[in-house]
Amino acid sequence: MSVQPGKAADGKPKVADPATVTANLRDLTVHLHRGNAAEAKKIATQAAAQLQEIIQSGDESEGVLIGRAQQTMFAVEEVRIMLSQDDVNGALAAARDAAKEWRIK
Repeated sequence: MSVQPGKAADGKPKVADPATVTANLRDLTVHLHRGNAAEAKKIATQAAAQLQEIIQSGDESEGVLIGRAQQTMFAVEEVRIMLSQDDVNGALAAARDAAKEWRIK
């Protein structure tokens, strides 16, 4: 049986692991705290892609997870905007908000 990239064996879209999202948000905060904006931009992009996978999964049984992903995505987008404006302190505050949104269950 062949599996398409980005698809699980059952043909459904592959969804990012919530633990991986948590780790990326933690790493994002750490890099921003250290002032490493270049690495933070990469991590923010990865986190946004993972959150988008969750949002687009459309799995009705994961409604709460999808809602958390949407709220977290708003904060991650704010991080990306702040980084594009070279506002590392603002990006750090937004990253903390993103991590907080993701933890809310």
